[in-house]
Amino acid sequence: MKTSFEIAKPWDMHCHLRQKNQGEVFQTAVGFTARYFEGAVAMGNTTPAIATADDADKYREEIFSAVPTGLAFKPVVAIMLTKKTTPEIVSTAARRGVRVIKYIPEGVSTNSEESVPLEKLSDYYPVLETAQGAGIVFSGHWESLRSESGKELNNMNRETAAIPFLDKVVKLFPELRIVVEHASTIEMIDHVRQSSMNVGCTLTVHHALLNYQDVCDNSGRIKNPHYYCKPIAKSEHNRRAVLKAMIDGDAHFFFGSDSAPHLKAAKENIPPAAGIFSAPVAITLLAQIFEDWGPGKMNGFMSVFGADFYGLTQNTETIELAKRDWTVPDEYSGIVPFMAGKTLHWQVAE
Repeated sequence: MKTSFEIAKPWDMHCHLRQKNQGEVFQTAVGFTARYFEGAVAMGNTTPAIATADDADKYREEIFSAVPTGLAFKPVVAIMLTKKTTPEIVSTAARRGVRVIKYIPEGVSTNSEESVPLEKLSDYYPVLETAQGAGIVFSGHWESLRSESGKELNNMNRETAAIPFLDKVVKLFPELRIVVEHASTIEMIDHVRQSSMNVGCTLTVHHALLNYQDVCDNSGRIKNPHYYCKPIAKSEHNRRAVLKAMIDGDAHFFFGSDSAPHLKAAKENIPPAAGIFSAPVAITLLAQIFEDWGPGKMNGFMSVFGADFYGLTQNTETIELAKRDWTVPDEYSGIVPFMAGKTLHWQVAE
């Protein structure tokens, strides 16, 4: 039985670090992410949105200002696709080193009010054409609020309903690198698995560990707001599909935490803010998952596949995972972390 193993210091290909004006929440999010990860794709659905090259430059400097002393951290800042995005904005951003356009359909998740409805995405195909030519990654939260007939969909069916929209983009822009964020259904996972290698997919540790019954009761009421996120955790059948995709060694799939901190009061409000703060525990939880499958597969999932997809440098620095029990604190600076109060069996060796 292994008591320790090493992997290359990993990348988090999808996280929410919040903003400097959010004070301790921002400092805590950046601190934990910089502590455990070589770098991270920092999503731009802030308020206001990170929408231009200038915004990205400013946000990157904010992040650097919050990195704890002595840590080297590489933020990859994403600009948002908003109603104001033009091909010229994308061209300028590409020349200034922006690697990612982040897309959340309007109304689907946090801070998406400035965004474009999924049904109107075709109006912005010139933006995607420019992104394709510039080598920018198009990273999307693929959920649809409505069916093709216009019927409003519940949380459980929104991801699958977005597949036709995704498929159109994939076919029209065959050279565009497209990320499916935080896949949570077997239908989406199967779709990605059958796609070209220009389509990648991030998977979260919480979707690999939680099912709908962990979040909601039989009436659909949220019983554990600290497990509530978008997309919501699905059935046990779907949870197992996420887990299988993680451990299969398929390079379509790589780690993106979707770590999204909110203060405890916002999470325990009705309705609760959507988001799970997993940055302090993600690596240790994944060590538990990969313990039976080998450190090589964990290294591919966390440190290789995502970096390769984005064209980032492979890491030479390593981290050590040690098998020893520890209890997750109830709070970090007013934020309840994922698995608060639980005993975990692996830890990053300091």
